[in-house]
Amino acid sequence: MTIATTVHTCDCIVVGLGAMGSSALYHLARRGADVIGLEQFEPGHVRGSSHGRSRVFRTTYDDPLYVELARESLGLWRDLETEADAELLKLCGLLIFAGLDNERFTRTLDMLATAQLPHERLDGPDVASRFPTFQLNSQQHAFFARENGFLRADRVLETFRIRAEAHKARRQHGCRVQSIESHGNGVRVTTDGGTFDAAQVIITAGAWLDRLAEDLNWQLKITREEKIYLPVNDATRVVPGDFPCFCEYDTTFYGFPSLDGKTIKVAADHSGQEVDPDSVNRNVDTQGVQRLYDWVERWQPGLVDANGRGEVCLYTNTPDLDFLIGTHPRADNVLLAGGFSGHGFKFSILVGDILADLALDGRTDRKIERFAVDRFL
Repeated sequence: MTIATTVHTCDCIVVGLGAMGSSALYHLARRGADVIGLEQFEPGHVRGSSHGRSRVFRTTYDDPLYVELARESLGLWRDLETEADAELLKLCGLLIFAGLDNERFTRTLDMLATAQLPHERLDGPDVASRFPTFQLNSQQHAFFARENGFLRADRVLETFRIRAEAHKARRQHGCRVQSIESHGNGVRVTTDGGTFDAAQVIITAGAWLDRLAEDLNWQLKITREEKIYLPVNDATRVVPGDFPCFCEYDTTFYGFPSLDGKTIKVAADHSGQEVDPDSVNRNVDTQGVQRLYDWVERWQPGLVDANGRGEVCLYTNTPDLDFLIGTHPRADNVLLAGGFSGHGFKFSILVGDILADLALDGRTDRKIERFAVDRFL
């Protein structure tokens, strides 16, 4: 006897419900599409790139394209906050410091001036007066950009979920994709949790994206990145508003004010080893904690205790560190987004809107030519 298999149908399927997929699901549902989101893991999982308390929001790029995208994202975050009645983005400011000869620092300052983005140049004594926990040396300088800060990452994901469901989106967790078949009338996605048919599919599978689009030769490099939470000795000194996000360009170390009144989060950007996303070591050893403690102690002596804890997230890096956003070159009903290379979360509200443009209108007015998904063929 043949047992009939239930096939779920909708206008669009979103595969992968991290920040990008959750945003796409929200935007599609908000525009009235019948949309289903599929995720291989449970809600709130910590195996990908989108979990945790915070992500930096910044307009401080030395690249005009990303400055423009960040500016538009800021407005969209504020719109979502209004719709959801939730605080998602805190503009506590960003302090960037570097050696006097750091070229990236100079390029970023030039771009901020060209884009007319507010910022203040500071020398060491200025920094010590403004932010007493920081002690720069005489061979360093800094700038402070007020209209930067952090996104409450876990809250962002929860807000995307709540608002998408309010607009009638459906989600299914715990279903791993086995195949995606494009044909003239649409797309069939087969998973270990059911079969789904739609006019289009959007694949936002993060570190697993390469496995669902092997024919595009992306050469994505998945790296294991550590984030450390260090206990603070005086929580009153590190509250958002009085204490900024901060980054040293000479080392790419960066950090946040305290969100819990007990710890600050610090990390080293693009410092991890290449890994297989299915077999990642999730433990952070004492050496990793000590390295970041030593950095904080160097510039902010006495601020934190060395007895910290760590967590791991994944970066999905393209060879040029630019994003991948667009239509599959051989299947116009398959859209792809990924390779956000450790700096995508701040743009997730905009990327979801772009994907909704492409899915529903077949085009977008946003400048995504540089993110062409076939550029590595």
